[in-house]
Amino acid sequence: MEKIVITIGRQLGSGGKKIAEKIGEKLLLPIYDKKLLEAAAIESGLDASVFASADERESDSFLSGLFSIHGSLSNFLTGGGSCMESDQLFQIQSEAIRNIARRESCIIIGRCAEYVLRDQPNMMSIFITANSDDRVRRIARKERTGEEEARELMEKGDKKRRSYHDYYAATRWGEAASYDLCINSSILGIDGTAEYICNLIRARFGL
Repeated sequence: MEKIVITIGRQLGSGGKKIAEKIGEKLLLPIYDKKLLEAAAIESGLDASVFASADERESDSFLSGLFSIHGSLSNFLTGGGSCMESDQLFQIQSEAIRNIARRESCIIIGRCAEYVLRDQPNMMSIFITANSDDRVRRIARKERTGEEEARELMEKGDKKRRSYHDYYAATRWGEAASYDLCINSSILGIDGTAEYICNLIRARFGL
C-alpha cells in the first residue's frame, strides 16, 4: 500500500489531539506531535529543547528576528555563544516533516504540516474546531481552572497557533479553503468525529 499522511490542525480545546490518537489507533498510524520535535533534533544534531522553546510561539517572537540559544547549540555553531534565526529552526523542522512523510504512513499534528506537505502525494489535511462552550469546559477540566481562566487560555492559544501558522504558510489557519476537511467536534463528539474521519480516510485511500 502507498504511504498516506494525515495532517491535523486544531483549535485549543477542540479535542483535536484526542481525536488524532483515536484515528491512529483505528488505522494503526503513528502520531507525530511532540515526537516531531525529537525527530527534528535527531536529524539536525541540535538539542530537542531548542525546538521545544520555539514550538508554535507567537509571531511576535518570530518577527523579533532572533532568539538566543545556549547549551548544546553553542557547541554546534561556530564561535562561542550564538543565536539562530527562528526561520532556520522552522526549515529544519519542515525537513523532518518531509522525511517522515516520505518514510512512513502517519498522522502529523500542527506545525503547518498541511502546508509543508502540500505537494505530498496521498496527503489529507484536516482541521478540527468545536463550539466555544465545549472548548472552555474541556480546557477548564484539563488545566483544573475556572471557566474565565479557561476562556482566556483558549483565546491566547488560538492566537499563538494562528500567528505561528500564518507567519510561515501562504494559507490561513482554520479557514476551510486551507484544508480538505474542517469539522466541528461538538456535533458528533470525540468518538463520533474520530470514526467519521476514519471512514472518510478509508474511502479516500481505499483502505
